[in-house]
Amino acid sequence: MDKSTKILKRLELLHPKRIDLSLNRIKNLLKKLDNPHLNLPPIIHVAGTNGKGSVTSFLRAIFENAKLKVHTYTSPHLIRFNERIRINSKLISNYDLTLLLEECEHLNKGEPITFFEITTAAAFLAFNRIKSDIVLLETGLGGRFDATNVVEKKVCSVITPVSMDHMNFLGSSLESIAKEKLGILKNSETSVISKQRLPVRKLVRLETKKKKIKLYEEGLDWKIIEKDFKNKKFSITFLESKFQFQFPSLQGEHQIDNASTAIATILSLKNKAITHQAINKGLLSASWPARMQKLNNGKLSLMLGKKFEIWLDGGHNIEASHVLKKTIDQWKDQEVFIILGMMVGKDPVGFLKKIKRNISYLFLLPISDHQYIQPYEIKDRIRSKLDANMKIECTLEIREALRIIKRQYSSGKILICGSLYLAGQVLKEDGFKII
Repeated sequence: MDKSTKILKRLELLHPKRIDLSLNRIKNLLKKLDNPHLNLPPIIHVAGTNGKGSVTSFLRAIFENAKLKVHTYTSPHLIRFNERIRINSKLISNYDLTLLLEECEHLNKGEPITFFEITTAAAFLAFNRIKSDIVLLETGLGGRFDATNVVEKKVCSVITPVSMDHMNFLGSSLESIAKEKLGILKNSETSVISKQRLPVRKLVRLETKKKKIKLYEEGLDWKIIEKDFKNKKFSITFLESKFQFQFPSLQGEHQIDNASTAIATILSLKNKAITHQAINKGLLSASWPARMQKLNNGKLSLMLGKKFEIWLDGGHNIEASHVLKKTIDQWKDQEVFIILGMMVGKDPVGFLKKIKRNISYLFLLPISDHQYIQPYEIKDRIRSKLDANMKIECTLEIREALRIIKRQYSSGKILICGSLYLAGQVLKEDGFKII
């Protein structure tokens, strides 16, 4: 175990709760660090329920192809913590991460603070000390009391589609969840919002008007006007102008929507250094593992052989299952196997409801080192509330599930889903490296 990992393990013990939404603890620590968050490059802040990671990855790729320097903060990580902090596009080194964590730990002096809060402070410290052209800041949970929301000036706040998720922390209605997400609008020059349900749109309009923020709203100020699947191109309008781009590298029709949100954000900045070519190249080069990612040539696909395909997606809520359904519907002439693991607080029955009819076999897995729903508990819920006859198997690990599939079937599509933490576990088992 390297030194940075040991420090991260210690930091997990500073607060009894993994999540405790508040800004006071991180503000106190940042004050001891001389408030690095108040002196950062221009910030784009991204919140939402679905798509925020993909939008952030498109933005980063576009800025990179425009030859701009970009810091990025995302969560959670899949394989190792360093993925959360990119310094001018490169994963933070273990050496630099260790120094930053030691400084934060020393000045915090053992005071209660959540893991996300103290590591966010470390990211701000890194972004403050190394020059860049832009900072991409993704919220961890919610927005209003998210640790990232201590920054005081943003060139743009982006709200991706808001739906029901994390109700135990954000509220039990769409409006209450939206209000938490819209907390990032404070101190923003402009705001870009993706396709939203009407109650969310109304809240955004009220909030941006009250705070005198320039709003670019999907459907009014910008929208997708064509998706050409034959030539793999799509067109959008932004204000009075029309633009055409190639389909993005990330799989799934929903990624065209995410790409259009990133494009609208770029166009709202009115930065002449970012050309149409840079945007197009960014869409084609963007990488965001565990979002309908096909596992090719890794340990797991080699184990199964060429007649099986393995797909991986970290989607874990009802909206994500609707997106997955579109892909699974295209596999209707083949055997479809779902390998699922879910965290406590999620709804496996609701998640599987739309896709169950196309499933040949469902495998349920535990998720290492996290609070997951026990596989047998998910099985009982499915049997009693969804489908008493569904073919279900509880297994201890991914290879066991794959061995059963290979032994009983000659070919098919395998979709591993339900949790980003499970996705990280699978990527590690497959030997995948994130750079």
